[in-house]
Amino acid sequence: MRKIKKKKKWAFSYKAQTILTGCLKTILVGLIMSIAGNFLLQFFQNQYSFSLAMNFAFNWHTELFLFGAFLLFVLYIWMTSLFGSRWLSALILLLGVLVIGVTTQQKMALRGEPLYPSDFSMIRELPFLIRMIDSKLILAMGIFLLCVVSIAVFILVRKKRKYQWERPVQTKASWLIRGSTFLVASFILFYSSCFNQTGNVFKAAYDRYAYWIPYSQQMNYYNNGFIGGFLYNLGINAMTKPINYSKQQVADIVHKYEEKAAEINESRKAALNDVNIIYMMNESFSDPLDLEGITLSKDPIPKIRELEKTTLSGKILSQGYGGGTANIEFEALTGLSMEPMAASLTTPYTQLVSRMSKLPSIVSYLNQQNYATSAIHPYNTTMYKRKEVYQKLGFKTFLNETNMEFVEKNDRNPYISDQSAYQEVLKQMKHTKESDFIHLVSMQNHMSYSGKYPNTDFSTQGTGNAKEAANYLQDLEYSDDALDDFLTTIEQLPEKTIVVFWGDHLPSFYSESIVETNGSLKMHQTPLIIYSNFAGNEGTLGTISPIYFMNHILTIANAQVTPFYAFLMELEEGLPAFEKGLYLENNTETIITERKDLLKETQDLLNVYDMIQYDVTVGENYSQVLNFFEN
Repeated sequence: MRKIKKKKKWAFSYKAQTILTGCLKTILVGLIMSIAGNFLLQFFQNQYSFSLAMNFAFNWHTELFLFGAFLLFVLYIWMTSLFGSRWLSALILLLGVLVIGVTTQQKMALRGEPLYPSDFSMIRELPFLIRMIDSKLILAMGIFLLCVVSIAVFILVRKKRKYQWERPVQTKASWLIRGSTFLVASFILFYSSCFNQTGNVFKAAYDRYAYWIPYSQQMNYYNNGFIGGFLYNLGINAMTKPINYSKQQVADIVHKYEEKAAEINESRKAALNDVNIIYMMNESFSDPLDLEGITLSKDPIPKIRELEKTTLSGKILSQGYGGGTANIEFEALTGLSMEPMAASLTTPYTQLVSRMSKLPSIVSYLNQQNYATSAIHPYNTTMYKRKEVYQKLGFKTFLNETNMEFVEKNDRNPYISDQSAYQEVLKQMKHTKESDFIHLVSMQNHMSYSGKYPNTDFSTQGTGNAKEAANYLQDLEYSDDALDDFLTTIEQLPEKTIVVFWGDHLPSFYSESIVETNGSLKMHQTPLIIYSNFAGNEGTLGTISPIYFMNHILTIANAQVTPFYAFLMELEEGLPAFEKGLYLENNTETIITERKDLLKETQDLLNVYDMIQYDVTVGENYSQVLNFFEN
């Protein structure tokens, strides 16, 4: 009996030792492959730069590099527990890293953009994508793939024979370890895919070391690593689902505002499609004389100041201060506000719109009216994924610094001037036969300002940064002259044209004391002018949100409205300007900071707005099917 017990004890010890040894080997191989794999991703992302990959991994952002390696390790462990082979899993991981790495390198070289999660939907366009890749690279990848497949087959055959002849240890304990490892790894991978959800632990860990750059994913990936940038671009819950959201509730809203639109349209007979509409969002354009506590040597925008007296003018409530251009642009183009969005959704262009197949907007609406729709941005296409986003919004033409005719700059300013951008707008208007909708996002007044104009005669006191301020004021003067020249030309055109000009946000160089003295409202207000060459439209708009621009365009043109615009008109009557923490109800400049303090009627309208915005962003799109956004 004692011999039998010893034999059983020895057998148990052997099995435990074999399992432990196998686990240690698996972990060691996984650690090596995950670190090497993440290094290769950095290597390819930085266009084969070994030094940049080394610096990122071991000098600049070691914590972020290790976070990425950890996720690759979890992926490796998941595959090992699934396939039962550490070497097969290592090969698959290596192959995946190389394919993704090469794809990223090619996309960066061809388009200046990294690989996004949404790009995997392009797999059905694989033949077209392959034609854009260097044939030598395709050959090299093909040979490597063949080698990997051959090695994988060899490993599988060898493993099968070893199992048949050597009968490796397979105990309940080993199966339990494998199964539990699979479940834990699956949970971690799924949880990491929810990176942008509120309270995500991985996101919180990244936030301690990451420097997120929502406006440029090229820099976002560069600063935070390929895996960090990739996670940042994963899906996000844009909005909280309204409690009573349903098809019937949306249908009731649509029916109500169909009736309201019909009432408005009884007195509106003009067609919209014979009016040019020009959106001109001017980078960092503001009126420094609106701010208390600063002194200027002279007024930088005297012509625009005079224009405000003779045309429809006011201010916009900007969602950003010192930045956030694309968010203001998003609101102006879609009529959808950032206010109901989840706090974790910081930039709809990069986190929401690029993943959507369809989003109602002024562009899609005017396309239905047979407009020629064009976007002009005198800069590169990587900013805020504009090239991809503009396609999703429905723009037929996108002009940027690579294909614009007018690209002159002022003095040492690195950005294309407003004057050149406005010439590009006029050229595009002449080029098209249809009525135009042109959306211009200028760049002349973009930070940084020091050094742009060494000989400027502007001077300031109290701004917090005199050099930045002086150069910024020179930018404003150039903008003042350029807009005056542009509108003089528009006035002489035989075509009916409406121009909406506004500043996206204030510059960020003002001192903390200036910000505190003027308060949140003034630091988020920029000039707005709605100019028409065919209708007298003098008046004061007060402060409004960019979502309401089309309300006033349709009014000036005496054009019929959709149910959606009928709703926005009603919303504007009660709440002309609002963003998170900043609500201005009608006929007041008193800031309300929370929804619950608004009038009951205003809260009810915002609840309707939530319903519609949720429906078209992350809901079932009932409203689009019911033609809420069409005449």
